[in-house]
Amino acid sequence: MTDKIVEFPDRRIIAEEAAAWLIRLDADAALSPADITALREWLSRSPVHREELQSLAVMWEKMNVLTELAVPLGRPTSQPGSGFRLLFSRTALASLVFVAILTSIGLATLVWQSTAPLNEANGLFATAIGQQKTTTLADGSVVLLNTDSQIEVDYRAGFRDLRLLRGEAHFTVAKDSERPFRVFAGTGKVQAIGTAFSVYLKDQSIDVTVTDGRVSLATLNQHTAVGEVPPIADSMDQPLSGSIETETDDYVEAVAALSAGQSATLQVASYSESSARSIQESVRTVPTRDLAKKLSWRDGMLTFSGDPLDVVVSEISRYTPITIEIADPAIRATRIGGHFPVGETEAMFDALEANFGLRVTRMSRDRVVLSAADE
Repeated sequence: MTDKIVEFPDRRIIAEEAAAWLIRLDADAALSPADITALREWLSRSPVHREELQSLAVMWEKMNVLTELAVPLGRPTSQPGSGFRLLFSRTALASLVFVAILTSIGLATLVWQSTAPLNEANGLFATAIGQQKTTTLADGSVVLLNTDSQIEVDYRAGFRDLRLLRGEAHFTVAKDSERPFRVFAGTGKVQAIGTAFSVYLKDQSIDVTVTDGRVSLATLNQHTAVGEVPPIADSMDQPLSGSIETETDDYVEAVAALSAGQSATLQVASYSESSARSIQESVRTVPTRDLAKKLSWRDGMLTFSGDPLDVVVSEISRYTPITIEIADPAIRATRIGGHFPVGETEAMFDALEANFGLRVTRMSRDRVVLSAADE
């Protein structure tokens, strides 16, 4: 059960902490038993903590620091001769010693097998309107939340489960064949082991796009009522009453499979033969240029290339609390092209007026009306 809002790990803070540990390890005084316990706890927090300590050790060339760490942890040390130093590069030696450190403090199995550190990161994560947020989850998977989006993380033994409750997210999945990575959205499920894909939950559909690897798609079977799907939290500060409890048996597996560069659309409805055919028929290979345009939000940009004004307004509206109205139906089909920074709503309005023959009338702080400039 999730009953808390969890902040994503901050890699900058972890890097600073790793630097502090290396400084302490390089000091003249040996680590005390309490220090060793604290270091063990810090290393066990996530794979990112171990990666930062190792990479900093290599960068600083603190080979002596890592070697000396084995002494208070009970590992015997030896003094390699010059021949040994010629056979191994500093980087390779750092990696070997670091593995020895993990083994000596009992973390070798904890790194990938224990679920406790993964469970500690369970909770709700959200972005406000116009905000985007990138994070590294406990297993090393990276999630980028788009504007006004919310996910629930529920890592447990055997599975890495997430539910997209609102909005859009891109997932870069760390490989772990023992724990499939499953994203639930509406009545659909996307499953991967090590890949990258985005999921956009709209009002009545779920759009899935794969940027690397392969994923399988599933949907609720015909015996499961849509109302049985766990509810969406009303706000980014409200935790759900329960965790992701939907069992695999409630889903029809392998309705479709997607490879890199492909997308598909699932309707928010329980499974039927017609819905399965609809999903399969929606699978398409996205041209490279269109794929870059579709996912340009990951780089903080909105890209349009001859899109109708009403489509552009719908997309811009996702990133601002301002209500944008089109006064004249005749201008809805006006073709719009260009690259616009996410969240720079005023700059978008200026561009519409300067380049596309439109007038932007600000009716109030939170309401704008678009019309033809010659009206």
